[in-house]
Amino acid sequence: MLSIIKLRVLRLRDDVMVFVLMTAMALGFTAIFGASFDSYKPSVVIVDEDKSFYSEYFIDELEKNKSFNFTETDKINASKEVEEGKVLVALIVHKGFHEGIEAGSEISLGVMKVKDDVLILSLQETVSGIVLKMSGGIKIAGLTADFIHFAADEANIEEIMESAYNSFMESWKFRNPISVTSTVAATGAATGYNGLKHSMIGFTLFFSMYTMVFAIGTILSDKQYKTWERMLISPVSKTSILGGSMIVAYLTGAVQMGLLIACGKYLLKIDWGSSMAGVLLVSAAFVFAVTSLGLMMSGFIKTQGQLGSMAPIVLTSTSMLGGCMWPLEIVNNKILLFLAELTPQKWAMQGIESIASNGMGFEAAVLPSGILLLMGMIYFTIGVKVLNK
Repeated sequence: MLSIIKLRVLRLRDDVMVFVLMTAMALGFTAIFGASFDSYKPSVVIVDEDKSFYSEYFIDELEKNKSFNFTETDKINASKEVEEGKVLVALIVHKGFHEGIEAGSEISLGVMKVKDDVLILSLQETVSGIVLKMSGGIKIAGLTADFIHFAADEANIEEIMESAYNSFMESWKFRNPISVTSTVAATGAATGYNGLKHSMIGFTLFFSMYTMVFAIGTILSDKQYKTWERMLISPVSKTSILGGSMIVAYLTGAVQMGLLIACGKYLLKIDWGSSMAGVLLVSAAFVFAVTSLGLMMSGFIKTQGQLGSMAPIVLTSTSMLGGCMWPLEIVNNKILLFLAELTPQKWAMQGIESIASNGMGFEAAVLPSGILLLMGMIYFTIGVKVLNK
């Protein structure tokens, strides 16, 4: 087996540029896409059909929310932009908005959207909070006006209500009626979705797969140039041939994964969470699964050229399904979510993100690593059987 390992290592000299290129691309795409995701603000268009004091105040309050980019437009353009996907959602302030606020009745706002989204739910909560605040201001202003009018009949009730309402709404800028004090435990690990971190994990998995698949794909070159047949009739056993090829491909993938994790930590300042052992365990299981996948593909494909054509299709599509390009939380299609469960990328993303982004410990790596090892064993068994034929 040592002779096979030595042979495969010597053959890696021809693939050094692939190793360097995939590592550089993973870091480059992480820096570009990660920064873009972190600075992303969804666009929301507002259609004001009421054109009243209250609707203008409502829009002004909305625009103070810096999580969204708000712009005003008409209903036709709003519908067009939502259909074309240029904006996340269109919010319509119907006529009669000011009467509903003054009467304290139920307020109905129109929403145009293509699908439900976590960001839309967040926007709806913001809208509800603003409307409740405005309704509360109207009630307090009405009570104030009634009290003053009762004490002084000559007082102008409309002017009193307007003054009381403005004073109430102005007071929100300086103090809130409820004060909430919270204490956050300092665990040393950041939690929550992080665009840069998700991109680093996704692109690390995605680009390292190419290196692993093409490293084990040297078997196809041996087949093409009849070296495979000569090795089979040599004193070296078939187990040693496959074992040596797998070991070199595995080590190549492990080195690249380790290098990308280290670059993410020291160059991009990414916090990998409280359990680096868990991250490395998932990474090791993922490398085994992908190396075995490459072995299986080498059994069905005839030449190195065919591998170069098929590998990008298989690896890119499964990486998209597995959540390397975007978080699976934004996917609603049940078929796509089911297909994601069948990809090794999904389980690797789940295991590493649970530790790096969600503040979990080593226990979060156990299930994904077990499933990745099972996938690797299935791929390996199928690959060996096909190669034996």
